[in-house]
Amino acid sequence: MKLYRVVMMFFLIFGYLQAEMNPTEVTTAFTKEHNASKGDIEEINESEAISLEEENRELKEKIKALEAQIEVLKENETTIETKTEDSAAFMKASKKIFKGAKLKIGGKAPKFLSTYYAANYQSVTDVKSKLESNGFRVLAVTPILKDKIVLTITNDELQKTNTLLATLHVLVNVGDEVRVQNPSYFGAAYLQDKYKYGQFTETLKALQAALGDMYEVKEKYELADLGNYQFLFGMPYLNDTITVAEGDDLLTKVTGKSAQKYVAYTLKLPNGDVIVGHKLRNKTNQFLQKIGVDRDANMLPYESIIKGKKAVILDPKYYLALSVPILSMSEFMKIASAPGEIEKDVKRAYK
Repeated sequence: MKLYRVVMMFFLIFGYLQAEMNPTEVTTAFTKEHNASKGDIEEINESEAISLEEENRELKEKIKALEAQIEVLKENETTIETKTEDSAAFMKASKKIFKGAKLKIGGKAPKFLSTYYAANYQSVTDVKSKLESNGFRVLAVTPILKDKIVLTITNDELQKTNTLLATLHVLVNVGDEVRVQNPSYFGAAYLQDKYKYGQFTETLKALQAALGDMYEVKEKYELADLGNYQFLFGMPYLNDTITVAEGDDLLTKVTGKSAQKYVAYTLKLPNGDVIVGHKLRNKTNQFLQKIGVDRDANMLPYESIIKGKKAVILDPKYYLALSVPILSMSEFMKIASAPGEIEKDVKRAYK
């Protein structure tokens, strides 16, 4: 903008000079000055000197007038900049229009459950503060991909399940939306016949208080089939877990200094089991982008659970499919290496 004002001043002054002196006068003045001898210069009469002083004074007055015009331009420019900033602030504050149904807590069980709920965008700082104000404990804030930040949370209601449902992942899609795992969806899958629709009402109310209105997403699955979920025939079920470590010192390994770069958090459950949240390699996390589901990056961090002298994980072939129930077979084949990479990354923390 400073360059703009300098250019405007130049053109205004140039226009003035052009108006005050035509080309003929410029040429004549130059010729006279060029041809004048030293003696001629000494004989310049007083009237000519006075005339030059007057012209000089008039020129200064013109310049002052031009400076005043430039100040007006500066004021107009400030107004334009303010309007631009106001417009940007409006765009940032504008709410996203969601296509899914708005969450209404209570009522009878639906046929399909949404895997996640989406809400209007808030910053990571605001989300964390509001979650904590509504009874959640934030275990970790983990970057998964660029502009994909996950806050892992827990509360008493979730911990009473003594399962991997003791934690939920909340994703801040920077500049777009906030997305949270639906405890009813994962509760139906993990608790199976022990699950009763509506048992996580308090958690949902707290999430709604923290995040505002929440909406269903296109990732859904039939409630009646979640307890016995299987992606395809021959694929793993919930209880087809993978053992990633065994020994007496498993907790010591994942809480030691050397494990810090591999472990995001740990959570001891009421029954003594311990959930461990794992930081996967950036290369591993990229499977989300390969199939275009980075909007669901809050299926991570991947978790293991220590049960006595054994640490296990859900088979990634089960968990990834459960987390993206709209996944097709061809899409699943695009990330065929992801389950093995996830298992390998988790095992690093137990070495």
